[in-house]
Formats: sequence, C-alpha cells, structure tokens
Amino acid sequence: MDEGWWYVEGDDRQGPLSVAQIHERIRAGTIGPQTLVWRPGRLAWKPLHQVEELVLPGMRMEPVLLPDFAPAVVREAPPLPEPRAFDPVPAPQFARSEQEPEPWLSDGPVEAPAPQRRPSGLPPAGPWRRFFARILDVWTMCVPAGFFMGAVVGRIWPAFGLWMETPSSTPVLSLIFLPLALLFEAVVFGLFGTTLGKLLFGIRVTLHGGGRPTFLQYLGRMARMYLSGLGLGVPFVTLFTMGRQFFEVNAGRPASYDEKRYQVQATGAGVFRTGVAATALVGLVAGVSILHQREAEKSISYYAGFAWTNPVTKLRADIPRGWQYREQSNSSGDVVHTFVSDNVVAVFAVEGGLERISLDEYQRVWVHAVRVSMELDTRARPINVKGRFGLQMKGAMASDASRHVDATLLKSGGQIWRMVLVGTSDRDPDTAATAALRDQLFQTVPSVATEVAPKGETI
Repeated sequence: MDEGWWYVEGDDRQGPLSVAQIHERIRAGTIGPQTLVWRPGRLAWKPLHQVEELVLPGMRMEPVLLPDFAPAVVREAPPLPEPRAFDPVPAPQFARSEQEPEPWLSDGPVEAPAPQRRPSGLPPAGPWRRFFARILDVWTMCVPAGFFMGAVVGRIWPAFGLWMETPSSTPVLSLIFLPLALLFEAVVFGLFGTTLGKLLFGIRVTLHGGGRPTFLQYLGRMARMYLSGLGLGVPFVTLFTMGRQFFEVNAGRPASYDEKRYQVQATGAGVFRTGVAATALVGLVAGVSILHQREAEKSISYYAGFAWTNPVTKLRADIPRGWQYREQSNSSGDVVHTFVSDNVVAVFAVEGGLERISLDEYQRVWVHAVRVSMELDTRARPINVKGRFGLQMKGAMASDASRHVDATLLKSGGQIWRMVLVGTSDRDPDTAATAALRDQLFQTVPSVATEVAPKGETI
C-alpha cells in the first residue's frame, strides 16, 4: 500500500490520500474533526482533530455523536477567540499478534489496521449483581458436577463412591466440585452464550473488543477467576480474593481476571426478571440450608451411631457408629435396607411365604438366582448369629472379582432374612465392624422356639 492517509467512512476505509486531498474532503464536508484517520508508521487510528497537520484553521471541534465510526459533518465558522471545550473521542486500540511485524518494518505493502467498533454502550455490571449471579451459577452447576462424580467416577472407582457418602468427605468434595462446576459452566456458556445466573440477573459477558467468547476463551476466564477470584475455593482465602475483586468492580474497574480481556455489562432487568431472580435466589438459599441441616444430621448419626427400627418386625436395633442408612428397592421391586460405611455396603432384606422351604434349599436357589451379579460358593458354612443358626457364603461381584462379597441367611418361621456385605477393591467385608452391625440387624428378626440345623442338629 502507498504512503498516505486513510480515514474511516461507515464500515469502510478510504485511502491512501495526501494531506491536500484530506483538506479537500474536509472542505466538502465528507469528513470532519471526529473522523478516524491513520497512516503507515502510526500504531493506532486517531480522530482527525488530534492530528495537527490535518486540521484546517477555523474548524470547530464539536464532537459528532454518530453510531460506530460514521463520518461527521464539518461546519465552517469564523475563528473563535478561544478554543471551545470538547470531549474528544478516544482512539481505539488494535489487537496485534506478537509475531506480526510493525507496518513500517514490513517489506511488502502495508494494510491499514481495522478499527474496533465502539462498545455496546451498556453500563458495567455492579459487584452485588455479579456476586448473586455467580452464587446461582456455581450452585446450579454443582448439580451436574455431583452427578458426574457419583454416577461416573463412583461407578469406575467404588471406594471413592463409598467415601463420598461419608460426612468426612464433605470439605474435600466442596473443593473438588468447584472446578468441575466452573467447567460445566463454560460448557453451558459455549452452547447458549449465557448461564442461568447471568440470564436472570441481566449480565452479559463479551470480549473486550466486542463479540461473544468461545468455549475455550470462557474456560480460560473461569480458570483465572478460580485462581484470583475464588482463591481455589479454599475457605478464608476465598474471602480475601472475592473481597479484592468486589472493591475493584465497585470502584468502576474491571476484575483482575477480566482486565483487557472481557467486558461484564448489565442489561435491563425489568420487574419480571428481577422477581424471578429474587425467587430463584431465595429458593437456592432455602435449598442450601436444608442440605446443610441434613448433612449435620448425617454427621451426628455417622459419628455417634443411631437407633433403627425394622419396619417389618417393629423391633429396634442400635446401629454402631460409622454407618449411614437409606431405604432402597432392588431390581425386583422389593424394599431393601442399605447401610453404608467408608469401605462396605451392607444390604439387609427379607423374603416371606417360605414356610415349606428349608434354609438349605433356599440357599441353593438363591445362589443360583443371583449368579448374574454375584458369584458365591454353592456350599455354605453354618454360622452362629447371637445364638441363632444361619448360613454364610463367600464370593465376589461378577463384574469385579476384586470386590469381595459376604452373605448371611437366617430363617424365622416363613421368612428368610439375608444380609449381604460388599467391600471395595481387595477388601474382605467380614470385619469386626460388619459383625457388630450384623448382630444388631438380626436382633430385629423374631425368634422361634426351635430351629433345626442340617443333619438334625438343634441350635
């Protein structure tokens, strides 16, 4: 490109022109004092009135407020005794790759840099609006993060899945869930261009020069915010990092992780959106409070033990410390009672209507029925459960031979009760802790006057 001046006309760049040609267009009213001009050797576009060699005597320096970079209209007027005050249009900045040579060092023709368009004009989002939107985004994204950890990681790594159930895992899980939640937020933003919190609180995140961030760009923003805004989620550290960013935004400056990269602007909220946002925030706080209350109750029962009543027999058992309880259903729709520790799952269930079937016969049928999920010894050994006769079998899960299984069967009248212990990788679930739990659970099974063991032996 030849040496000369270029100017912006609408969305196009016109040039190159000599100084005399620029003056002709000023006199014709084609360009004015606010028109952006540039020539090779200069780093940035500037309004014409800031370039001394292009200004004509008698030009009035009134800013022309037209959208984008449309040309201004020049008005001729007699010289004023004193220059009038004006607000010059700031010169836009231009992104340049570090590897790109400067225009005046290039051997080939030099192209005029593309001037950036003006920002949308939206005001920056305030710190409280951004804070509430961030809280809503983090907590809503913790739902898919928790599902991923439990359903995917827990299935691949059973020991981790059991550990997640214990109250002692809560502080560590909060540190693990936070970066996962931010990752899922970046995925949602990449797909929809916004998130639930930003949508409800009227927040728009764009690149510094305009345009929507890509998934990778927004993921980079999340990584910087995780470090300098949320302090890696570490308690107390988070208070300092969030406080620092709060005061920066409150003073009208961008957050450190947004500086020179992103714009966070506030759109019109409206009455309806404000009401929905407030309702969502109140619901979130209520939900978190309920979760915390449940976690506190689980923690107390886990560390101190708890009383459990068998819903079938109405008899009570004192469950030792280190266990948590939940009621579930198996594949047949039968109710099973599950007790979970940090390395064992204990399943307690009953099957009725078996008055004419002996415990030996049931054991053979049951082992055959569960062979798809568990591989158990076909021959069981007798076991004394608090003075009651039972049968015990050893084996492993069919899908993972490293997960050992211990099953105990006990007959009472027309009912047969069973307790199945499943351990984590390479751990025998038959321990002192599980034996204490087994004794307590089988105490809720009603006794009969006489139970006959194999070979006619009476227990």
